[in-house]
Amino acid sequence: MNSNWKRKLKKNWGIWVITVLMACTLIGRGAPSLIRGISGLMPSSGQPAAATTTTPTTATAAATGSTPEAAADTPTETLAIAAQFDHVADFHQDRAAVEVDGQWGYIDKTGQMVIEPQFDEAGNFVEGLAWVQTEQQYGYIDPTGAYVIKPQFDHAQNFSDDLAAVQVNNKWGYIDKTGQTVIEPAYDFADPFAEGLALIKQADKWGYIDEQGQAISQAQFDGGWDFAGGLAWVIDSGQRGYVDKTGQIVIEPQFDQTRDFAEGLAPVEQAGQWGFIDPTGQMAINPQFQAAAPFADGLAPVQSDGKWGYIDKTGQMVIEPQFTHAEMFHERIAKVDLTGKTGFINQKGEFVIEPQFDHAASFSEGLAAVEVDGKWGFVAHSS
Repeated sequence: MNSNWKRKLKKNWGIWVITVLMACTLIGRGAPSLIRGISGLMPSSGQPAAATTTTPTTATAAATGSTPEAAADTPTETLAIAAQFDHVADFHQDRAAVEVDGQWGYIDKTGQMVIEPQFDEAGNFVEGLAWVQTEQQYGYIDPTGAYVIKPQFDHAQNFSDDLAAVQVNNKWGYIDKTGQTVIEPAYDFADPFAEGLALIKQADKWGYIDEQGQAISQAQFDGGWDFAGGLAWVIDSGQRGYVDKTGQIVIEPQFDQTRDFAEGLAPVEQAGQWGFIDPTGQMAINPQFQAAAPFADGLAPVQSDGKWGYIDKTGQMVIEPQFTHAEMFHERIAKVDLTGKTGFINQKGEFVIEPQFDHAASFSEGLAAVEVDGKWGFVAHSS
């Protein structure tokens, strides 16, 4: 599911972050390294505090082209869940994995510990189950913390379409929610299913299988990604193109970098410049940006002259480039960095939470993880 391997590290650090996440995923998505990568989380222990109501702040509208003022060094936003954890993951199905003194457990949205820290690693709840690691073995728990599938695997990933990729004796296969093997371990790597197909690696080549374990075409690519919007990007001889669900190449490999299709467009890089193509491979927004991410809620983050802003689907800049980094919109709010701090803007480019956090993750289920003085908590939004 992921892989951007940018060469311009300093200039395009945001893209580098995406690259690291992609690399972690190709090693084993859903494996221990991913939980920190997905949330962008850093180090942070203590007892959960009760949730409180936050009052969003405002800032100068970024859409006007003016630069929002920097926030004070001390966070002014009231946290919904106090910063007290060493690491955290996003909320999924009303649970968030948190690390306390080297062990992982789960909190609810009030900040109460509902599954005591006891695991070496812990994943998100997806389709009612979460993978956890203990004594170097992976199993699955339900939202009460009870084991549904006891630890027995070398690695494990999230469930998708009632199947989960697991590793046994260095080979990957798939189990159902009872723990029964439904696709025998035969792959060097296997990803969760997306849109009915899963990316697998076999004999140093990448391809796709269906939920019965049947290959839709021979594994023939040098790399690949999950399906999104009916297409998946693949790597062939160092160039990236897209395949459809029959495994046929429908957009010839010709790009240096590619991203998922979202809302009918996909970011692509050619000759060091990023633009957007439609599902036929036609350039809908000409390459002109230093970096770009997929569309969400009608807007896409792009980098121009070293600063990040947002464009609409016509390619018009609707939130002027002014941020040191910007991410996709989640729940109509986007995480941005300005003057060394992280805050959140709305689709007008106005700050709903001023830049004040050392690090933060995007919103998920109404809450976003934020770092304050080396500890992690959660902030809420009211929009």
